[in-house]
Amino acid sequence: MATLFGKSYSRREVAQRVGDLIQVAGVERFTYDEGVQGGVKAARVRSGGGLDYTVLFSRGMDIGAASLFGVPFAWVSATGWANPHAFVPEWRGWLQTFHGGLLTGCGLSNAGASNQDGDESLGIHGRLSHIPAESASAWTDWEGDEATVFVEGTMREATVFGENLRLKRTISTPVGSNSMTITDTVTNEGFKTSPLMLLYHLNFGWPLVAEGTVIRFPEGTTSTPRDAAAAAGHATVNTLTAPTKDYAEQCFFHNIPTEDVVIEMVNPDGFGVRVSYKQSEFPHLTVWKMMGEGEYVCGIEPANCKVLGRAAEREAGRLQHIAPGETRRFSVTLTAFIEEK
Repeated sequence: MATLFGKSYSRREVAQRVGDLIQVAGVERFTYDEGVQGGVKAARVRSGGGLDYTVLFSRGMDIGAASLFGVPFAWVSATGWANPHAFVPEWRGWLQTFHGGLLTGCGLSNAGASNQDGDESLGIHGRLSHIPAESASAWTDWEGDEATVFVEGTMREATVFGENLRLKRTISTPVGSNSMTITDTVTNEGFKTSPLMLLYHLNFGWPLVAEGTVIRFPEGTTSTPRDAAAAAGHATVNTLTAPTKDYAEQCFFHNIPTEDVVIEMVNPDGFGVRVSYKQSEFPHLTVWKMMGEGEYVCGIEPANCKVLGRAAEREAGRLQHIAPGETRRFSVTLTAFIEEK
């Protein structure tokens, strides 16, 4: 049964009440037509349960704005949903088109800091977010009395004499719910083993991010600061502050003792988001705190690597690889909620 507006309905009962399901839930495709985002293809999903979000086909199937009952919880940067043709891949050029949004995909050949790995110069966070999707589609499907909204597309990261990796992303939302599941399958379609780095840069913003917002981790979780700036804020790693002038970003590496990882970020009013995933798929978690003025964001970043860059991962013996013909699966579920006081 689909739960809509506090009541459960069969498929027939819903059909009796609307000419088209899009009246209450579904997905609509569109294209931005001006400014830096001109030409960016996208799809807007409405769950019918209060969840509303935008998928950016032209930006590697990233997720842009997101809200629950009209209250936003994704951070949006000053760059906007920039067209991928504006991408500067070298060094820190990625930051010029880092839109934030609920999800920015990072990878597949590098995730984290820019670095020199052998004869390859790798820019920050890789190319994934700037690869337009192929075979992009969006639809709502009924199975019995349950309806689900799907958005899907495929990105290929390929280089002559180098990698040939294909990532298929499916984002699904049950009608009437306040959750979405992002499922990626990565396949090596080349004939040589390739490095594989994948990071989900989940970016949360105001009013979810607020003075007194807390981050809840599984019991037994420990954390390590990335650098001196993070060490200075380690005592308050799980609590967010008000916007702060000249704030230096802080990153923390978390060690979580459970396979089923559940992390919650909840503001003082009880508005929150839950992030759920398998540690076997994402063995590393970075929390990014940027409590600056105009750059007020907290990132939850599950990954199969740390954010130090590929050369550092290789040197530490952590760098994962994908063999020719091999397919790897990754999945994260996000649920927005309001706690009862």
